[in-house]
Amino acid sequence: VLVPLLDMANHHSAQPNAKLTLIDPEKDEAFFALTSLRPIKEGKEILIGYGSGVDSSVELLLNHGFVPSHSNPIDRYMLEKGGEDCIESLDGWTTTREEDKSLLSMLSSEDQGDTSTLEKIMSFRIRLKESYA
Repeated sequence: VLVPLLDMANHHSAQPNAKLTLIDPEKDEAFFALTSLRPIKEGKEILIGYGSGVDSSVELLLNHGFVPSHSNPIDRYMLEKGGEDCIESLDGWTTTREEDKSLLSMLSSEDQGDTSTLEKIMSFRIRLKESYA
């Protein structure tokens, strides 16, 4: 759902500075309220926690179409919790974390302007692997 102006708030899993509240969700004409959690200095971005607030990076990718650019503490918790859908170890990966970092470094050194899709994928792979450390 895109809500005018509200979709301009960015995501941060660990340190949001605002929260989104749905007022009267049972009504067809429900309202959204964006409330600061602490003072926000002029010019600083508004950060909310997309999803339920306990979404892994994979869930954020599937449900909201992005992977957080920062470390998501939920990823580590999900790995510790385990379960059928959880990767149990890094043994099956074809590259090491160090190899991924080296490739990302080479990609980042190429002057492409915006971050490439491959850079985003490699950053995500590295964060997932770091969650096992």
